[in-house]
Amino acid sequence: MPIEVNHPSADARAHVTAVLEEAVARARRSSEGVVASYIPELGAVDPERTSAAIVLPDGHAVLAGDAAHHRFTLQSAAKVLLLAGVLEEVGPERVFSTVGSEPSGESFASIARLDSRGPLPANPLVNAGAIALCGIIPGTLEGRIAWIESWAQRLCGAELRVSSRVYASERRTGDRNRSIAYLLRSSGILTEGVDDPLDAYFSLCSLEGTVAHAAHLGCVLAHGGISPAGTRVLSEDTTSRVVALMASCGMYDESGTYLMQTGLPAKSGVSGVIVAVALGRAGVAVSSPRLNARGGSVRGHLILEHVAHALGWHFARPRSTE
Repeated sequence: MPIEVNHPSADARAHVTAVLEEAVARARRSSEGVVASYIPELGAVDPERTSAAIVLPDGHAVLAGDAAHHRFTLQSAAKVLLLAGVLEEVGPERVFSTVGSEPSGESFASIARLDSRGPLPANPLVNAGAIALCGIIPGTLEGRIAWIESWAQRLCGAELRVSSRVYASERRTGDRNRSIAYLLRSSGILTEGVDDPLDAYFSLCSLEGTVAHAAHLGCVLAHGGISPAGTRVLSEDTTSRVVALMASCGMYDESGTYLMQTGLPAKSGVSGVIVAVALGRAGVAVSSPRLNARGGSVRGHLILEHVAHALGWHFARPRSTE
């Protein structure tokens, strides 16, 4: 049964639109950061592409920058939908006997941390954690990819497909992730061969979409698992676990600084996308491929910080003061 959702007024929409457009315009002034050239297909993108979207509770999408024609792969931002899906289908006990729930304090693709402090990956949002979770998706490789696409459609509000070119690029250059998978196999976290979990992981990272799709995911999480259409797509328990992990671990070894500055739990990806959650308010997504040293979008950070402050969306700010 549909659940009633709030419908922002025309004035409220106009204000959000003005804030987002200003945020993008300001961010475009920055030329800091570099694209993720270690994945050849990501290294070939236009570094000036900058897009942003806010999806409000009623499903209205506010777009800015290059949003109308900017497509990209979700990369590690897609780990959020993987985590949500396995929590719903296999339950938290199985999930957290496979991965931990603490910040790693290391880069997203750290091998040393897993080798020295394993066997469990630190959390589901680093590469090791997502590869481990791909190992508990049931079925054949084809079935796992179909499972990933099904959850993407459910949480992003549209059918997303795997980019074959990015997938091939990921697979060809993924030796570090193969090393992680073999460590997981040697410690018994992956209980089968490494090939199917790795190919499922590369497919997950290669899902292609837009900031509107990514912001739709953020909106579902912002409203306790309720979609903009007013239907429940995630349980409250799953949603709270996912958002908490985004807040503590979603921006890797810059998670604390980022959360302090914006108050928006988020998950980054090396394509330059960041999916953010304005709790009880909206889903926000940004994408711009120039990255900082920790794999976060430079312009994306600037946009989210401006939006959070201009709209009063920091989660620790009492709503009564807005």
